[in-house]
Amino acid sequence: MAAYTSFTELKVGQVFPDPAARFDVTEASVDAYLGATEDSAEIYRKKDGPRPAPPTLAAVYMLDALSHFRNPPGGIHTKQSFVFHQPAYVGDTLSTQARILETYVKKGRNYVVMEIVTHNQKKALVTTGVITRIWGKEA
Repeated sequence: MAAYTSFTELKVGQVFPDPAARFDVTEASVDAYLGATEDSAEIYRKKDGPRPAPPTLAAVYMLDALSHFRNPPGGIHTKQSFVFHQPAYVGDTLSTQARILETYVKKGRNYVVMEIVTHNQKKALVTTGVITRIWGKEA
């Protein structure tokens, strides 16, 4: 099992992972997501022409990038916001990287603010977001 990342190892401006985390948008990944979320919107079940993925699939394809640093036990995902610039489609290959924007201590807890950026295989911007985490307590 990989070691946890110490809060002191996280540096503002640090970009990870390198290379970017890749996610292939497939029929199966979209269908699994729709099933898990019970999303019945017909647009995501399209069979003629390009099939868009739900924008909130970002919760799945950003995970590989965020898992680059293991948060110690007790970490809390406190907030997130996303901007969806254009749809991801079945057949796209998405590349996601994160950048540490800020680290700070508040009420004795360590906080990390990260920007998440995802592009498709054409280098077009798909999603940007900001996530704030309370870093878990280190032993």
